[in-house]
Amino acid sequence: MNALTIVQPDPSVEPLIRAVAIRLADEGIPVRAIARATRLPSDEVYETLREALATGSIVEIPKDDWPLGSSRASRNPCQDTSLEQEDALKSACARYFKATPLEAAMLAVMLKRNETTKEQLHTVIEQNRPSNGRDETDPKMVDVMICKLRKKLKLHDIVIETMWGTGYFIAAPYRERAIMVLTTFAAGPAPALLQQVA
Repeated sequence: MNALTIVQPDPSVEPLIRAVAIRLADEGIPVRAIARATRLPSDEVYETLREALATGSIVEIPKDDWPLGSSRASRNPCQDTSLEQEDALKSACARYFKATPLEAAMLAVMLKRNETTKEQLHTVIEQNRPSNGRDETDPKMVDVMICKLRKKLKLHDIVIETMWGTGYFIAAPYRERAIMVLTTFAAGPAPALLQQVA
């Protein structure tokens, strides 16, 4: 038969494909690359990632696509400088504010976002603690960690504010000052970190 046969995707596989898309986004793979890999339309990938962002499964939606003309070697997420910058930001937060690794991971996320939901911060806690087969932490742990972070940041005149019922945020002037201080302190997280604060 010479006719082109269109194969319809199996609906039972769709949740698995969406889970793969979320995992790839969490690794920093661009949205259009995820769409090509999963063979989902880009708008469906965006919809899936917006839902994952709302539930805290991912912390941010990755960039749209790889830069034009970039070589395959530079596309390896392990070589992505944004991951190095994120690690540098966490390290600087831990050293400068004398924060624990878990507190530093939460603070790094809060410095990169206008606002952060409790679910997103709980995901950060779960991703940055050793699992060793332990059960998931209570979501109220977010409030405990924020309380500890507030005490440490108060010494540096940085305030974490509450979005009642939803989460927390650090106002833009405080975030900008914190990033400037951390950039100067570490002399490693490049000024590109400043561009992530809006």
